[in-house]
Amino acid sequence: MTGWVERISQLEAEFPGWHIWRSNAGRWWATRTGSVLRREDLGTGRVMTVDADDEKDLRVQLVTQSGLDGAR
Repeated sequence: MTGWVERISQLEAEFPGWHIWRSNAGRWWATRTGSVLRREDLGTGRVMTVDADDEKDLRVQLVTQSGLDGAR
C-alpha cells in the first residue's frame, strides 16, 4: 500500500491548483493555491478550502469543486 505522503502527491497531481495535506488528527484538507478569491468571485458552491474524514471523501469534494470550476 502506498503511504499517505505519496497519496497526497497523487491527489495534487490529479487536482492541480490545490494544496493537500493530512492533519495530525488524521483529517484530510485541501486549499486552493494562487490568489485568494473573494466569496463573490467563487460563486455558488465553490470554496477556498475543503476537509474530509478520509482520502475518498476529500476526492469526492475535489471532483465536485472541479465540476463547479468548469461550470463558470
